[in-house]
Amino acid sequence: MGCGVYDYPASMCATEQKPTILIGRYEFEGPFDRPWDIAERKGVYAVLCLTDGLYELLDIGFSANLRTSLLNHPDQDDWLDAFCGSLVAAVLYSDAMTDDEATLLIDSIERELSRNEF
Repeated sequence: MGCGVYDYPASMCATEQKPTILIGRYEFEGPFDRPWDIAERKGVYAVLCLTDGLYELLDIGFSANLRTSLLNHPDQDDWLDAFCGSLVAAVLYSDAMTDDEATLLIDSIERELSRNEF
């Protein structure tokens, strides 16, 4: 996936209390450029590339331990190959989310973003 497929202005990611970013219609915490800033909790992660003030979604998934999953993810080499700026992650913590709920949320985001490609 090349740069520019899913673009978000960097200005969309800051609030007074904690940094957040909208991915689709969901508000994720982050973006984080250091994995130790991400809790070892359950939820959905989004791997993003920041280039020229725009975010591109590189990957999205669900994990029982977000920090560990991102640090040990098998697609890290692919993220680095697609790297076009600063590599960051955003997370949507949800200790109660089931695998099925996560799949529905991820599918919803991917469908919404794919409509905005053109």
